[in-house]
Amino acid sequence: MTHLALIPLDERPVNTRYPRMIAQIAGAELSVPPPELLSAKRAPADRAALAAWLNRIAPACDALIISLDMLAYGGLIASRTTADSALSCISALDGLRALPPRRTTYAFNVITRIPDANDSIEEPDYWAMYGKRLHRYSQLMHRAAAGEVVEEALSALHNEIPEAHRTDFLQRRLRNHQVNLAALDLAAQGMFDLLVISSDDTSPYGLGSQEKAWLSQWRERLELGDSVLMYPGADEIGCVLTMRALLHGSAPPRFYVHYAIEADKQRVAPYEDGAVSLTVERQIRALDGVIVASQAEADFIVAVNPPSRIGAELDFSPEAYAAEQAYRAVPMAAFASQIAAWLHNGQRVILCDVAYPNGSDPFLMRQLFEAADVTQLAAYGAWNTAGNTIGTALAQGVASAMIRTPKQAQAQQHFLAHRFVEDYLYQQGVRAEVRAWLAQRTGIPDSAPHIEAETCAYIERALSEHLAGLPKLGEQWRIAPNSVRLPWQRTFEIDFDLEAL
Repeated sequence: MTHLALIPLDERPVNTRYPRMIAQIAGAELSVPPPELLSAKRAPADRAALAAWLNRIAPACDALIISLDMLAYGGLIASRTTADSALSCISALDGLRALPPRRTTYAFNVITRIPDANDSIEEPDYWAMYGKRLHRYSQLMHRAAAGEVVEEALSALHNEIPEAHRTDFLQRRLRNHQVNLAALDLAAQGMFDLLVISSDDTSPYGLGSQEKAWLSQWRERLELGDSVLMYPGADEIGCVLTMRALLHGSAPPRFYVHYAIEADKQRVAPYEDGAVSLTVERQIRALDGVIVASQAEADFIVAVNPPSRIGAELDFSPEAYAAEQAYRAVPMAAFASQIAAWLHNGQRVILCDVAYPNGSDPFLMRQLFEAADVTQLAAYGAWNTAGNTIGTALAQGVASAMIRTPKQAQAQQHFLAHRFVEDYLYQQGVRAEVRAWLAQRTGIPDSAPHIEAETCAYIERALSEHLAGLPKLGEQWRIAPNSVRLPWQRTFEIDFDLEAL
């Protein structure tokens, strides 16, 4: 059995549990550090202990997949909040030089995001008051550097944001950019078979986009070519690189891409910097796959429900919902029928539902469950950003072609059901229900420590009720009692266990 080791981006299930579940589908073993060694939300990981764990396990592994953010800073949130110096962070990567030779080694790190929100849950404390202004400040600095006339607006924001916060914001970015440059240097020294430098919650303008351009220039100067990939993404990378490692030495998987609304494949999904068609190409390339021109040539059909015109989560107000329904209902019916026909013909279909961020397209779901047996899909995804969805679904889809045993087949059905429960039932339904309940109960539409157990119980009851009504899936799975968890003590993401009926 192939044995891989993963140093994850952080401790959430999307970065630890999902890669393991995909490896199980493919019949492989994936080792992840024990929870006590990883970050715990804002508490950084023990970097030295992680490096020691990696060096202990590496000799028994066929491939290593390493988050440099975890090793350098202690995790994703720590990369935004820690006061460690550039020297300390870069020195934490020195242990990579002690890894055994002749192991396939993939590394990844993230260009730090600049969220457009007054929210400090994952950011320095001052983000609670100045986050939106810092986001705008970042964009204006980039626009000014590009020659646009924005001095007046930039000067006004400069005066609105306290100097201490501006300085801290810029110094953190300088430090993290130095770490990214150090990663490129390690790649140039041949430390990695592949380095992925991804952009978290990106946009066409901003310091993150500017830093990406600088890093791209150094990649070209160092002639690193395809050994360094750069594209929007973060939480899906562990899954994608797990699958890439399992494909190592095999013929590249071939993908035929079909868009539910062809004209919308040029739309830019929220939190990304290019058309969704480019996102698909980038994620397939990260998997070491190729796009082919016809279904006859393909191993997999990638069925993409492209970004909606609204460029945001679905608005359920009557007028906005009716407008979306008028535009989407007919093409979604045709799309669902096409998927059903492909499945009937025995083709492997990977369904990437990225019409809206953070959840499924209900217009598609209603049609899909009526037209098709969703348990026959090679993969389904609809969570968070388009890149997150597409990368994770592609990885699962390719893993499904490696099934040789009943245990692997069960792992495939388990993960597929998990995706529909989380991405459809929770993200596009129950999440709004529980937030409304919390707002009525506590005045705040999110969980708190004193009500977390009650919140999880509410979610479990709601998910169980909705799952029971889903064709096929509701007949095969149930939510395991007392298994709902809030990994970061908030309603944005959940974890849970499924039990076969």
